[in-house]
Amino acid sequence: MTQQYQVRFLQIPRWLAIVAGALSVAFAIALFLLSLTVFLLVLPVIAVAGALYYFFGLPRAARKAQREAEARIIEGEYRVVQSERIERDR
Repeated sequence: MTQQYQVRFLQIPRWLAIVAGALSVAFAIALFLLSLTVFLLVLPVIAVAGALYYFFGLPRAARKAQREAEARIIEGEYRVVQSERIERDR
């Protein structure tokens, strides 16, 4: 069973291709400027907030005590099982 495909080429006017390209470039530049603006506005705010937390946040002793309180210790009994014993028990 053979399948036939029909390919149809459309020819668009040159001015339309130029307009579409210009719009694509304008969109890319606008997106870049938007992301650069957000980065330049948000980065200093985050840096200042981090510095304030580092200097005026919890005291170091309180941070250490908080970390120790959050730690979970799991205790259990362990034994080494040798492979010969596993084979023998089967």
